[in-house]
Amino acid sequence: MYKIYGSQENIYLVSFACALALSILFTFILVKLLPALGILDKPNERKIHKRPIPRMGGIGIYAAFVIPMILLYYFDDTQKGIIIGSGLALIVGMIDDIRGVPAAAKLIALFLLTILLKKYGVSSNLPFYELGLDNDIFNTIISVLWIVGITSAMNALDHMDGLAGGISFIACLAYLAVSIQTGTFFWGLLAVSLAGSILGFLCFNWHPAKIFMGDSGSFFLGFTLAAAGLMGGWSKNPVKASVIPILILSLPIFDIAFVIVNRYIKGTTTGIPEAIKYCGKDHVGHRMMNLGFSQKSSAKILCLFSAAIAISAITIRNVSSFEAILLFIQVAAMYLILMFLMKNIEFKIN
Repeated sequence: MYKIYGSQENIYLVSFACALALSILFTFILVKLLPALGILDKPNERKIHKRPIPRMGGIGIYAAFVIPMILLYYFDDTQKGIIIGSGLALIVGMIDDIRGVPAAAKLIALFLLTILLKKYGVSSNLPFYELGLDNDIFNTIISVLWIVGITSAMNALDHMDGLAGGISFIACLAYLAVSIQTGTFFWGLLAVSLAGSILGFLCFNWHPAKIFMGDSGSFFLGFTLAAAGLMGGWSKNPVKASVIPILILSLPIFDIAFVIVNRYIKGTTTGIPEAIKYCGKDHVGHRMMNLGFSQKSSAKILCLFSAAIAISAITIRNVSSFEAILLFIQVAAMYLILMFLMKNIEFKIN
């Protein structure tokens, strides 16, 4: 067991700086190495980049995220579970980047990874027993749905330079803010290390991107953020504890829900699995570009939107039930505005 020296703030700062520096180094190496290995994301009619760009940058993000915690500090069982699980999620994503992985295999992998997390104490903890239901079974179901949903949503959000990374970075800062409020040190350490590793990657992924995170990155980030959301001590109130992480990650949730429903209504796809796998230029980022914004401006606007929602989510945990309802209504109104904008934009699939 490693002894932790220094104040919590200093440890967080060192971890962030270390993860940031390592991420910049590893991503720079990957930018040079991946094209030589032929691991490139080639443009086609359903993508917005115009030249082959190396993908699988998730390797650098993961390594920079894990190394500071392994070398500098002792971590608890929940962190161990997330680090092991996210590493396995990264491997699944890497295989998908190189050879492709069937959707059913990804679903099975996420189910098994959720069971692994539970062995380390990372699971939903809602009081289903108060409803006369089996607490263990129903919390396991909620955990599986949450992790599968967020991982899929983050994968879908990775359709524009800097967008998935930017939203993930904001989510990490929100997690860190709540961890400081609640005094949950190890959760905060995980959040700040992940934030540093994402920021280093964004130095190369912001438009015009020199590298993509690939499925390795989006699968790893989605899984890790979902798992960390289960790990967090959001609130003693079970309703607030459920709502806050959903709001923090609400933009990727909105994006995937909107495109699934819209594709079904338009007849583009006929079912949820097909809608998730379908690759089209109808995501929230694409629609912002159809409003006339550049790719960089679209990503900035959506990141600011997500930050505004995250601030409201953090505020909810310390207010009365009535004030929490008002804040929730405010967030819902913001998404209604975004939905009306997205719905009324004429876009071209090709």
